[in-house]
Amino acid sequence: MSKHIKQSCLYNLPSGAAVHPCRLIHKDGTLMWKHALLSTDNEANVPATESQEQHIIKTAQRLEELHSWVSQELEPWQCFLIYAWYSPYDSELTDGICVYFTHAIYNNNDIYDSLLPHIQAHETLEQRDGLLFYKRC
Repeated sequence: MSKHIKQSCLYNLPSGAAVHPCRLIHKDGTLMWKHALLSTDNEANVPATESQEQHIIKTAQRLEELHSWVSQELEPWQCFLIYAWYSPYDSELTDGICVYFTHAIYNNNDIYDSLLPHIQAHETLEQRDGLLFYKRC
């Protein structure tokens, strides 16, 4: 990380990595660490264990793969909008494998219909309260 960024601006992950909130979880991806770790009240929820950190990384990778079935032009405004991902205060979101999201330009029904054929047996995709819910395991 750059020497010119204040250390207080970085998230210190259990693996020892210090990442800026706007750093992409995966190179050439669209999802940033802030999408995974910021709660609705803009509080950063840094994972407590390396396994939670790895779950977030693997879930981000899978979301990027699924996103390629929806937005093949890869324009930055054609992205998933994350509403909730990791939170130690929500029993459903404590492991980093579940995500609530929508899409920036497509409606949930279209996204759901596009993604459902690509959801694997160990994954879940549901529509819940105006959002899409994805669970990796």
